[in-house]
Amino acid sequence: MTTYRSVYIIIPVHNRKAITLKCLEALEGTGDLYRCSVVVVDDGSTDGTYDAVQTRFPSTLLLRGDGNLWWTGAIKKGMEFAYAQGASHFIWLNDDTLPLEGSLSLLIETCTQDPQKIVTAQCYSSADFREPTYGGQIKQWFSVQLLSVPEGERAACDCLSGNLVCLPRSVVDQIGYPPSHKLPQCLADIVYTWEAKKGGYQLEILGDAKAICEFNPLEQGWSYNPMPMIKHWQRMKTPKSNLYPPAYWNYCTSFYGFLAPIPFITIYIKLLIFTVARCFLPPASLKKLKAFKNQWLRSL
Repeated sequence: MTTYRSVYIIIPVHNRKAITLKCLEALEGTGDLYRCSVVVVDDGSTDGTYDAVQTRFPSTLLLRGDGNLWWTGAIKKGMEFAYAQGASHFIWLNDDTLPLEGSLSLLIETCTQDPQKIVTAQCYSSADFREPTYGGQIKQWFSVQLLSVPEGERAACDCLSGNLVCLPRSVVDQIGYPPSHKLPQCLADIVYTWEAKKGGYQLEILGDAKAICEFNPLEQGWSYNPMPMIKHWQRMKTPKSNLYPPAYWNYCTSFYGFLAPIPFITIYIKLLIFTVARCFLPPASLKKLKAFKNQWLRSL
């Protein structure tokens, strides 16, 4: 079995013990748990995650947080630790993402062959591989759109979702660590990989590298999400929201520079309009309007 001990898989976790253990079981099943160095960054879990991982998977390296790391801080802490250990590559892995056998090896080998590449797997909602979820994204006007790649193909992209990504050590030397102070939770993966691309790295989705990860319902479009609009507005006060204003502003400045105020203001105006529309139109009508808009945009 080929080993990659200088490759560090970094898994940020918080209060999802069953999900975390399932992820590690998946790595054990593919052999990647012992093929690579695995770092679990437990950000102050209170559900026994730390002890459960330590007992069930003693070969993993466990780091503790105080509950204020969020996703980006946990990833940064893991990368700093791995860098100090001499890591050649980092692999970001969310604990709700289950890599298939051979996927991590393909990511690692691709990055090893070309040190200017950062690559991601194509995620699917289930093992029938019918519904793609996370992977790469492309920049379109004042938005980014998910890009799915079928088996046997590869595609360049502009930024990456952080579910399962392989990055070379050199990216830290060139652009530093993910900006946890600016983007504590959402959008950090997209912004960091976009900054890497601007720094000269090639971003690529590998269709033969697969993983299972259901789409997070909180990230669905407003027309598809049953959450009451008042909760959308309340949720924006925390880093858990893609529209958390401080993080969204940093996202806009990274992608659009001096034009950042346009997408920043526009998104909240759209949310206000949609809130009013949702008071008068049934969800089915909103979904149809959304589908029509997407079809029109694809035709341009």
